[in-house]
Amino acid sequence: MGEQTRTGGSVTLRITSPEGRVRGVELTDGPVTVGRTAPDHAPHVALEPDPQRWIGRLHCTLDLRDGGWTVTDNASVNGTLLRCLDGRTERLVGSRRLRHGDALLVLGDMSPDGEPLYWELTLLDPHTTQAAPFEPPPTVPARGPYLRYDWVAARAYRSDENGETPVGGLRPQGHQLLRYMVGRSSAGAAVACDHEELVAALWGPHEEWPPGRAYTRADLAGVVRAVRRAIEVDPSAPRILETITGIGYRLNVADPGEAP
Repeated sequence: MGEQTRTGGSVTLRITSPEGRVRGVELTDGPVTVGRTAPDHAPHVALEPDPQRWIGRLHCTLDLRDGGWTVTDNASVNGTLLRCLDGRTERLVGSRRLRHGDALLVLGDMSPDGEPLYWELTLLDPHTTQAAPFEPPPTVPARGPYLRYDWVAARAYRSDENGETPVGGLRPQGHQLLRYMVGRSSAGAAVACDHEELVAALWGPHEEWPPGRAYTRADLAGVVRAVRRAIEVDPSAPRILETITGIGYRLNVADPGEAP
């Protein structure tokens, strides 16, 4: 990946697939793109196979800045998780400096029981500078009814005046829809997305659709109906995943980092 820009030993990205296969990629200079292969697009680090399209074409990017490696999530549909050496795991928002032993988790599949299966990309850089102790920022709780999504466990929870209830029955596309919309929110604010944006989030750009297949608002509405059956108390009168007439849908959501 170019001429070596560091001294005192190479930096390696150890890549472990959801099935446990391991390979290593030496990092020299950036940017290094991570994602899936698509027509006319080949990332530096391809996470394949990806039959369910959980991974974005340009999912995240690693850059060498000021002698250390930084990772940025490129507004990916299903997000990127960062598991630090101290055991903390959180959704990556914006850019973060990586330390030796930090791991990126990218959702690659789900088991038949609905358990998330991750690609794990671990930075092996013994010369990286240690970061100061982490102090989590204060969170702004949202008011119910709203949805809280646990990015690590791939679990959704409905919060209302009766407390918090785990959501069951979500299918993979339902998870994709919620992960995308939750990822577009910040600090517990409701997020609105138009139809075309959500169609692209679920099925990708037009040029990647199967020959002769077109995805429409009707396809999107089918996914929305299935999600509402899982998350709403009364799916016929939705209060969490609401319709914005003529535009799209709005999700009332908790801060993605909010603890129960």
